[in-house]
Amino acid sequence: MMQRIWKSAVLAIAAAVVVASGTAVAGAKTEFRLSNQLPPSHHISKGLVLFAAKVKEYSKGAVEVKIFDSAQLFKDTEIVEGLQEGLIESGLVPVNKWSGMIAAADVFEMPFVFKDLTSIKKFIDAGAGELLDKEFEKKTVKNLFWVDYGYIQFFNNKRPLTKPDDFKGLTMRSFSSGDADTLKALGAAPTVMSSSEMYMALQRGTVDGATTGMPAAVSRKIQEVQKFMTEANYTTAQFAVQASLKWWEKLPQDQRDAVLKAGKDAEEWIRGAIAQSEDEAEKAIRKAGVQIHQLTPEARPLFIKATEPVRQTFASKTGELAKKLMEIALGLK
Repeated sequence: MMQRIWKSAVLAIAAAVVVASGTAVAGAKTEFRLSNQLPPSHHISKGLVLFAAKVKEYSKGAVEVKIFDSAQLFKDTEIVEGLQEGLIESGLVPVNKWSGMIAAADVFEMPFVFKDLTSIKKFIDAGAGELLDKEFEKKTVKNLFWVDYGYIQFFNNKRPLTKPDDFKGLTMRSFSSGDADTLKALGAAPTVMSSSEMYMALQRGTVDGATTGMPAAVSRKIQEVQKFMTEANYTTAQFAVQASLKWWEKLPQDQRDAVLKAGKDAEEWIRGAIAQSEDEAEKAIRKAGVQIHQLTPEARPLFIKATEPVRQTFASKTGELAKKLMEIALGLK
């Protein structure tokens, strides 16, 4: 507890120094930090580097972004609180980390809803993005841009997971409460765990398997400690780069415009990098000796049926916002 208090105090002082350095004055130079829990090798991390470069370009050098990779400042389980408390100016946020305060944020983790990698952009542009942005601002956080992640897959050390019954008896790392509900529906015992803790838990046998994306698995060397992967493309883990609203509102309008414009560029670059990153990651996983199994046309309906209660419960018990979001998602073509 003392260590957490000390960390919060140090970061709060650092944030105060950055905010107090003339950011509210038009023409003043601004430097802000961006906390990133992913390693530098991940394609999202590379997209954040592009974002920083574009911010500098569009602001004509008036704004500079300092990126801190590999959870140097905050883990994925800490970043939302850090932004709300003003301990950090900006950060890469897994949207599912909002589910405790905005239950509808788990819409991205609903199993077998998004048909392909283009579905997320269509979903956001169809009104979902605006609805969620308003909810974030109510919680004192500004959404700067969306970060698509790609599909999530099933990894484990025990056996090929080719049908729902294969999950019974497995303990599996999950990345969110919504994803944990999917694993429960399939028969596994999930444990929500930070991505930075996943490798050690798998290596030690604390859990039998994990859900994660292929690029993330490779960047964290998960292929070294897992034997099987099922390429199910069953859900996605959406991220966003977000900022402390209190800090954001102190920025001059021209600097805000530069940051948002750079964010649009980074959003599209990351989206375009996903397919290549997924392909390269799959090759690396296969080369490491992991047995990869793809869901057959016969097996996929069994998984959809087994996880139907997850979708029904989310739509019926998470409020009007969840209903609106599900209507948008299921109405996509």
